[in-house]
Amino acid sequence: MAFTFTKRFTGMEIAPTAIRMAIVEKSGKTWRMIKGASIPLPEGAIKPSFKSLNVVEPKFFLEAVQRLLTEFEGTARTVGLSLPSEIVRIIIRGYPKLPDSRTEIEKLISWSLEKSFHFPIENTKVSYQVTGSDISGMTHLLVTIAMKDVIRQYEDLLAQLNVDTRVVRPAGVNLFNFFSPNLPRSGTHAFLGLFDNYFSFLVFENARLTFFHGVKRGFSDLQFFQDVDLTMQHYLESSPGKRIERLSVGSQVGYHAELKEVLSNLIDIQLDILGEGELIESEFDLSQPLERLKLSSFASALGAAQSLAK
Repeated sequence: MAFTFTKRFTGMEIAPTAIRMAIVEKSGKTWRMIKGASIPLPEGAIKPSFKSLNVVEPKFFLEAVQRLLTEFEGTARTVGLSLPSEIVRIIIRGYPKLPDSRTEIEKLISWSLEKSFHFPIENTKVSYQVTGSDISGMTHLLVTIAMKDVIRQYEDLLAQLNVDTRVVRPAGVNLFNFFSPNLPRSGTHAFLGLFDNYFSFLVFENARLTFFHGVKRGFSDLQFFQDVDLTMQHYLESSPGKRIERLSVGSQVGYHAELKEVLSNLIDIQLDILGEGELIESEFDLSQPLERLKLSSFASALGAAQSLAK
């Protein structure tokens, strides 16, 4: 008899208007959402910024987190954490050879970036994901840069409530990681990761990331579809002759039917609106739009939880 081991992981997303928490369970290759809850934040409690501390009202923030934690009483407080994408810089870098250890790779990245920024690199926190290699053997990385004080404020506040932030990533990266199993593995294809007030646009040649662009406006903005069109034009201008063959959309704000209708009229390429239900089992009735919207809203927290399994 074959035994399948089951393990649970917790993810938390801190957004400007809400904090979300989700517990997932992995059994073999199958993911299941066990529980999710969301607590709204008072307007202005968090103001995402790259250089300035984000939590303007620590008292309100801690009260909201504590209320959320009571929904998960008895759950281990080790979490994968999603923070607003607006508080980081995300770039692509290639290196002919990487050191063996993660610490040394991060040092190499910091050293290579020091002259590119107008602030001391020692005050930054660098993380990365390998996105593939090209035919020359160059290894390409998706590099995330954040100010240490900005990240530490979140970590220190959560530590007051005995929350251990084991893995910290921007929401856009966790959203992408959640949807990535359903992305193509060949051809020139793009991924549009969508939030209320932010979207990220990534282009891959086969499995290698070649283009990243983040925009601090999302589906709630009246110019959203125009911004998407401009971003795609920016890619085409920077990569002449490399037409996108397929666009996959991963949305945390739902509205799958509306997105497909408008984007289909905007672009003349194959379009896939990725379904969360194909990636994770849950108790939500996905035939109901409001139920599907609830599952969509947890996509980044789910990706954060899954990061603990890697």
